Amino acid sequence: MRFLDRSTAGHQLARRLAPLLSGRAGSGVVVLGLAPGGLPVAAEVAEALDAPLDATVVRSLAVRGHDRPIGAIADGDAPLVDRHTLRNLGVTAAELGASVKRERVEVHRREALYRPGRDRLPLDGRTVVLVSDGLTDGLTARAAVHALAADHPARLILAAPVCDARIAADLGRDVDAVVCLHLPRYAHAAGPWYGEFHEVTDREAAVLLQRRTPAGRAGAGRG
Repeated sequence: MRFLDRSTAGHQLARRLAPLLSGRAGSGVVVLGLAPGGLPVAAEVAEALDAPLDATVVRSLAVRGHDRPIGAIADGDAPLVDRHTLRNLGVTAAELGASVKRERVEVHRREALYRPGRDRLPLDGRTVVLVSDGLTDGLTARAAVHALAADHPARLILAAPVCDARIAADLGRDVDAVVCLHLPRYAHAAGPWYGEFHEVTDREAAVLLQRRTPAGRAGAGRG
């Protein structure tokens, strides 16, 4: 299975999600895009479900000289670190601390840009659908799930057009449901599963959020 683009994938994903959310549309559901790449997919899902759209910002942690991520950090949550990779690469506490500091600054910068003048939509007691353009990095998705759990949603659903089968099964233990349109045994990156897969800019992400979450619908929540 190969998707034309993120928007097309979002339409198809919304159709798969609809039966799970029967009777929960409207104020009971919040769609979150794993920003920035997941936002074009999430915007289509939110539109189809008539639900508000917001973003979860996640950044991979890395150290200079190594391409392999050593962890991830989401919103204001504590970093999630892969201790095994940390030991194998010989990463020092100082190097890890510098990476966490650097990426936390970037998380806050993007949050301020994506939702200027407002907090994230409240999630307490609501059904949250976290949408990615591809579940191919377990660390990134897990960091987002851990951060969202602190906001006490009634139900947390993780959804993506394409998911690495192993990662989907692993993350399924931490959420109420994982919804994937395509489950290849190995999916190391989302891009190859799309015909058109551009880098989503900060401006594009901000515009998508403003269209689905006008100022009048914004609510108090954790920023």
